[in-house]
Amino acid sequence: MPNHPNESAAIENLQRYLRQLSYHEPSITAPPIDGIFESDTRKSLREFQASRRLPVTGEADRQTWERLYAAYRASVAENAPPRQMSIFPFVRQTIEIQLGNSGFAVAAVQFMLRELGARYSGMEDLVVDGQYGKTTEDAVKDFQGRNVLPTNGRVGAVTWNAIADQYNTLFAGEPFL
Repeated sequence: MPNHPNESAAIENLQRYLRQLSYHEPSITAPPIDGIFESDTRKSLREFQASRRLPVTGEADRQTWERLYAAYRASVAENAPPRQMSIFPFVRQTIEIQLGNSGFAVAAVQFMLRELGARYSGMEDLVVDGQYGKTTEDAVKDFQGRNVLPTNGRVGAVTWNAIADQYNTLFAGEPFL
């Protein structure tokens, strides 16, 4: 006999929570997400209960639901990808990072150029100190020259985008640290 629609939705939520936990906890088997409470779901639930020192019943009582939901929310928060941020100033006027500037945006340029040292020799030793000095200016000019950009040593939107695009392409899918 099919489950009641509300019951199926509750079982799907239970299965989603268990599946999320299974991605990061090898002791929990990933159940199917089908809204049917059968042996695979019961097995996953028992594994969850055992991992949390709950009575291992394979039933979703109130205590199990509360602990499962709390563990699910914690897992989602802990394992979510980092939020993206825009560090290049977004204003209508032309902004350039150049000799004499300092701060986080300068450090980001230095970091990306240093990491691009895998592609461009001579940049791998660039110091990330947030100070746009002569060494940073030379690295920017080198990058600009290799990429047929105006070699003015300043990082405006076009140079920023070229650096960011190459960095993102080179390191797509790799962990941040």
